[in-house]
Parts: sequence; structure tokens; C-alpha cells
Amino acid sequence: MGVYFYDIKLAVVFFPLVAILITFPFLLVHYHRFGAISRWSILMLYSFVFYMMCAYFLIVFPLPFVAAVAKLTTPEYNLRPLLFIHEFMAYNPFRLSDPATWLAAIKAPTFIQPLFNIFLTVPFGVFLRVYFKRPWWQVVLLSFTLLLFFKLTQLSGLYGIYPRPYRLFDVDDLLLNTTGGWLGFGLGRLVLPLLPSSAHTMAKLQRRSHEVSSFRHATARWSTGSLFWWLRFFCS
Repeated sequence: MGVYFYDIKLAVVFFPLVAILITFPFLLVHYHRFGAISRWSILMLYSFVFYMMCAYFLIVFPLPFVAAVAKLTTPEYNLRPLLFIHEFMAYNPFRLSDPATWLAAIKAPTFIQPLFNIFLTVPFGVFLRVYFKRPWWQVVLLSFTLLLFFKLTQLSGLYGIYPRPYRLFDVDDLLLNTTGGWLGFGLGRLVLPLLPSSAHTMAKLQRRSHEVSSFRHATARWSTGSLFWWLRFFCS
């Protein structure tokens, strides 16, 4: 669990930089389309970006030394589907008739790892349904595509930085992650009633589009100042 928290801490550290890079383009596009800024859209966008950073860091980090990876002799990939079920049956201490084994079974890697792979993409499915309004089949396809990208990143040795993969490319991960996205789509139905509707959000945007906000003033001053500086620079 400590490794997982370390990856999330990295996402927290790098998130402000990414937020700065995406904020101004997002605001410009939003003003161009709606004439105002939706705080709800900003919150959802930042939440989605932070989640994607956490997911990527959890897949990629921690990074080993290149020399250590070069000495690895472990398998590079597993293309046998549902192998995690076989490993659970073979190595997990769970015995239904013995309650004393239940807690140890939950803590075992053969249970935690598949469960983690499912939970990893549950938020992705929720975001796709709630924020991006995607249908279920697109959620399943996009969940599979996202994790295929992550797994190919691992298989490529982090884009050629390492001489071989430092983590196992496992087809079961793709199956479990896709299942997690599908479950997230289903859970999104429970979340939707708690969130503002699209009609409510659009009505607020229309009202606010007629107001001259401080952001508009600041953008106008920045644009005018930049244009004046460039004119002076080229005309001098």
C-alpha cells in the first residue's frame, strides 16, 4: 500500500503544473462556446486530470534502475486469459469452511492485485458517463484502449528507456481494467441524480454570459497589452 500512496503523492506534486498548462486553453474554449465559465466543468475537468495522472503514475512508478532491469530474467508478458483465477485457487489461503483464513485471503496479493486492477478504472467509467456523456459501449472500448496504452508503455520499457519491460504485460489486467470501466459506467447512474443537470448548467451559463466578469477584464487587458507590445517591438 505504501507504493500506491507514493504514486498518488507524485500526482499531487505534479498536478499544479499540469493545471496551469490546461487552464488558460480550457477557459478560452469555454468562453468561445458559452460566453461564460462553468465552475462545475472546471471542477470536473481538474478532477479528471488528477485521476488520470494518478492512474498513469500507479501503472508506471516506481521506476527501477536501468542496470537492474537489464539483469531481469522474469517473463515479459502473459497472454493466458483468466490466469488470475488459477493463481487465486492455487496460492490464496482462502477456505470457505475456515473463517480464520478469510482475513489472510483478503490481504493476499492474489486477491488485492485483481481488485486493484478493477478499481483503477472505475472512476474512468464514472467520468465518461457523468462528464463526457458517453454510452456504455464507448466506455468499455475507451477503458480497454486506455489500459492497452498503459500496458504497451510498460511493454516498450517506458518508450525505450529500459532494455526490456520492468513490469509484466498481463492480458488479465486488460480484462479486469475494462470490467472496472464498465462497473464505473453503472455506478455513474447512482451519481447522476446528485449532480446538476445539463439544462441547469446551461441556464446558469446563459445568465452569466451577459455579465462582464473580472476574468474578461483581465483577459482584455492582457490581450491589449500583448498586442501593443508586439506593435512597438516590430515598429521600433
